[in-house]
Amino acid sequence: MKDQMSSWIRQIRKFRFAKRIVFLIILLVVVVVGVIFYTRSCNKSESEVITKSTLERIINVSELSTFEAVYNGITQVMNKTDEQKVDYHVYYEAKVKAGFDFEAVKIKLDGKDKKIVITLPPIKINDINVDIASLDYMFENKKADTQTVSQEAYKAAIEDVTKESEKETAIYDLAKQNAVNIVEALVKPFVQQVDPEYQIEIH
Repeated sequence: MKDQMSSWIRQIRKFRFAKRIVFLIILLVVVVVGVIFYTRSCNKSESEVITKSTLERIINVSELSTFEAVYNGITQVMNKTDEQKVDYHVYYEAKVKAGFDFEAVKIKLDGKDKKIVITLPPIKINDINVDIASLDYMFENKKADTQTVSQEAYKAAIEDVTKESEKETAIYDLAKQNAVNIVEALVKPFVQQVDPEYQIEIH
C-alpha cells in the first residue's frame, strides 16, 4: 500500500511550463504607448542624449511576473497528536508565478564605448495560487474528515507547492530569459531611435 502510494505521489507531482508570460497584452500596449509618448514629449536636446535616469524611467514598471508554471501536486497532512501518522493525502492544482522587481535593476552607461549594461536582480517566486476547488482527499484517518479539513489542506498545499517550486530551477531559468526579453523590448526601441551605435547587454 505504501509503495503504491509513493508511486502515485511521484506520478502526480508535476510542473507544466506551458504558460510563458513574455508580455501581457495590456502591458505591451501600455509600454508601446508610453515609449512613443515619452520620446515625442522630449525636446530635441533631451532626445539626443541617452542618460541613466532616462533608461531607469523607461524600465521602471514595478514588479512583474515574467513566467507562470502550472503544478499538479499531492501532499500529506500529519496527525496533530502523533506526527508519525498520516491523517490524509490531498491532491491540488496550483499556479506559480516568478519575476523580479524592476526598481532593483542596475544600469551602467558607458558613453565612450557606446555600451549599456543592464543587470537584473535575482528572480523570485512572487505569487502562488492554489485552486481550492481542485482539492481532493484520500483519508487514512476517517476522523480527520471534518468541517475544517479544506482550510487545513489548503494551507498544506500552499506550503508544499512553495517548497517544490523553490527547488525547480527551470522556473527561474525561464523567468530570467523572459525578463531579459522584456527589458530589451522596453529599452531597445528608445536607444535605437536616439543613438543606434549603442550596444545593449542584459544579464
